[in-house]
Amino acid sequence: MSDQEISCPPGEGVEYRDGVFRPIDESRLPNAPASADYPRRGAGPPLYELNDVPRVPRLKNVLGPSMIALGMGLGAGEFLLWPNLIAANGFAIWWLFWVGVLTQFVVISEIERWSLATGESVFTAMARLDRRAFWPWFFLAATLISFFWPGWAAVSAEFARTSINTIAGSEVVSAWQPIALFMLAFIWFGLAFSRVVYNALEKFEIGLILFFFPLLFVALLAAGVTFGDVSALAKGAVSIGSAPRSLLSGEQFPTLLIAVAYAGSGGTLLLAQSLWIRDKGFGMGVYQGRICGIRGENERVTDRGFAFSVNNETALARFRGWMGLAQRELLATFVVLILLSVVITTLLVSATIGTGNPELAGDQTGMVLAQAEVLRERSGAWLEIVFLLGGGLILFSTQLGIVDTVTRITGDIVYHRVGRHNHRITLSRTFLILLTVFVGASMIVITASWIGGESFEALQPNFLVLIAGPFTIASMYCFALVITMLNTRYLPAGARMPRWKLLGMYWAIVLWGWFTAEQVSRAILQHGLGQSGDVVTTIAYHPVRLVVYGLWIGSLLWVVARTAGPGFGKAARE
Repeated sequence: MSDQEISCPPGEGVEYRDGVFRPIDESRLPNAPASADYPRRGAGPPLYELNDVPRVPRLKNVLGPSMIALGMGLGAGEFLLWPNLIAANGFAIWWLFWVGVLTQFVVISEIERWSLATGESVFTAMARLDRRAFWPWFFLAATLISFFWPGWAAVSAEFARTSINTIAGSEVVSAWQPIALFMLAFIWFGLAFSRVVYNALEKFEIGLILFFFPLLFVALLAAGVTFGDVSALAKGAVSIGSAPRSLLSGEQFPTLLIAVAYAGSGGTLLLAQSLWIRDKGFGMGVYQGRICGIRGENERVTDRGFAFSVNNETALARFRGWMGLAQRELLATFVVLILLSVVITTLLVSATIGTGNPELAGDQTGMVLAQAEVLRERSGAWLEIVFLLGGGLILFSTQLGIVDTVTRITGDIVYHRVGRHNHRITLSRTFLILLTVFVGASMIVITASWIGGESFEALQPNFLVLIAGPFTIASMYCFALVITMLNTRYLPAGARMPRWKLLGMYWAIVLWGWFTAEQVSRAILQHGLGQSGDVVTTIAYHPVRLVVYGLWIGSLLWVVARTAGPGFGKAARE
């Protein structure tokens, strides 16, 4: 088989830079047969049979989906949470970050697999697992619970307020809430009035990333990083398994919980990778319409996906080419740059305020302001202002990504489960309605923190960031289980994940499952049974912990038993 049959010619591949949609008349397509060389339909409708998998473009033409994930990760774990952990505990735990990033790399690439193979979103795929479509609705609820809180807009606004006051030389802006409200309004207009929502988001995130990395380098040079800082980071990167006991207790544990979740992106936001690659036109997603804003023209989204036969050599080779391309895009723009960013931000915190500051544990805002003050002392007010404004912008990019992602996830689920049965309801209209509701609800939370008095005084930036932690990590554990089942038992053998990826998915269930089990145990002991002390704040024996851990281990063994049998781990060269 020649390379020309698999890869796009240069002129054809360029069109992927702005995303590709190739409408197709599905009424002329037969249903895919219920045979072993096609994906299983499960409890959903049959897929359309279509062996015309698009040819594979070059990497430089498809960069984008993982840049959005990178933009969200930079503002969350990489600028705030991981530097805060290092400031409080030192570099001994740095190894946990790269372990978390590589775990996310495996899981995200598997989130992409079904969409590349069929064009369906991962949520439509999950609905095939049972007749009630439990998992899509479960993850819709998990998404709203985790990301309803406008924490990143709050922190971004706080940094912007501080920068304005620093420039003015006095406190001209006393509250962060008006700035946060303006930011949310800007996000609504930016997404709602775009032609293609994905394209607008991608361009904005890439622009902020190109601004943020030079800023970090300038701040790092001004901070005067030493060989000792670099040596401590290098040692921490290979100190696998080491961690101070204080990290697993008290106020540190919630920060660790969400920092592990945000070793990259986090929570159900990872599932949006399936939706972004579909709107970009990856694989069979090229035949699915995109979400358009008010100024755009609706593109038809089919009610079900497309299936190719793994016995068709050309189709299978192209699919494997797309899997390899998607993994390279994820590796180059998400993994490498996210690791580089945390090398810089943690070296920066070490060079400015040092490590071993337990009083800063959980105080992300205080940590950044302390760094800014040191930068001012060493290089002048200009660097303090640029650092705070840059941090505010990258956190704003996180909030922008979250608003798009939450709306995109809920919109996809609501449309495919309810709206597609009514021809007057389009995916774009569903997106716009939910965008308005979500932004409006976030504004209400911020307004309540501003004028609500003592009853709402807890709704401050640090609280709004950390409140999502328990739900975020638990949802990651759950979808690791579901994706593992989906990509082994519902895809034909030639399109399944290879064994190393299957082992990676098992590891994700171990890592995220342990954090979930420990968090649930502590919640039951403290809030359900009224316990306190070491039994809550340390990993001490208790019957409740034994039961919860047993359920976690049981779920792992069940998935392994269902997916590691003969043939399930066979798939593929990628």
